[in-house]
Amino acid sequence: MRLPDQVLNTVCFIAHPAPQIKYGGTAFVVAMKGAHGNAFLHLVTAKHVAEVVEHVPFVIGMNTKGGQKALLDANYDADHIVKWWYHPTEPNAVDVAVTPFGPDQYEKLDLEWVFYPNMFVTPDIRKKAGIGIGDEIAAVGLFTAFSGKEKHFPIVRIGNLAMLPGERVPVKGFDPMEVYLAEGRSIGGLSGSPVYVRQTLSMDVKTHDGEVANLAGCGKIYFLGLMHGHWDLPAGFVNAVASEAINMGISIVVPAHKILEVLNHPELVEMRKKQDEEIGKENLPTLDYAFEKPAPKRPFTQDEFEAALKKASRKVTLDKK
Repeated sequence: MRLPDQVLNTVCFIAHPAPQIKYGGTAFVVAMKGAHGNAFLHLVTAKHVAEVVEHVPFVIGMNTKGGQKALLDANYDADHIVKWWYHPTEPNAVDVAVTPFGPDQYEKLDLEWVFYPNMFVTPDIRKKAGIGIGDEIAAVGLFTAFSGKEKHFPIVRIGNLAMLPGERVPVKGFDPMEVYLAEGRSIGGLSGSPVYVRQTLSMDVKTHDGEVANLAGCGKIYFLGLMHGHWDLPAGFVNAVASEAINMGISIVVPAHKILEVLNHPELVEMRKKQDEEIGKENLPTLDYAFEKPAPKRPFTQDEFEAALKKASRKVTLDKK
């Protein structure tokens, strides 16, 4: 499956600040449609990744449009903490974390996003699009052994949908989860990565001898969900000299509709509603109005969340994507 280049620009990497940055997880950007032809941006990652940096300084690695690395500072001190939202009713069963995303100098970042509702695989869309077992998936995220020196380079891991469980699956460290299972190795650093699926299109054709056969091909790319991780082989299967557990080759994917439930956390919905109401009352001369004032030194702060939402919303318009 050949992925559009834009898909690579939906991801960014998360790390603790250090002279030599060592990234530990992946995040990506999701856009939610506003009421005025606008879109609200959110940073999404795995809950178990967000919890590691929830109360300490961290950086977000992205690229500029000029092809260079950019590091966004977050959690500057104890009084300026990024707030992550988790699932509103079952936070221990959904490995998803969300925070509003309105970075300083946004227009200089080489940034794309997963757009809801166009790309999301909900249960209804999955049935209508015929997405199912065997369809090809791609996880886009961090390769911890090499992320790039002058520019961030994501890696893509390819696999196939292997199981669509009709019941919750036991997952280490969480309550039983609603997940998809994929044939395709997950590695450290892919936690929080977006997972895409390619729809399979089919049509009946006649063969040379007049028989009817089914011809299958690649269709539209959809957003399937978020990479939680993988299972390792039981200890008895691992060679005594091996330094790491052996990956079973089965990845655990949090479905897109569970991510949507976090994006629609009542507090986030109310924040977006208020910003839409304010935007509707204003007569803005241009969509760049929100950027005319000097940007705050630290865009990722508790007090600036709603301002970040509003800034991103004004700047990002749906007709540009």
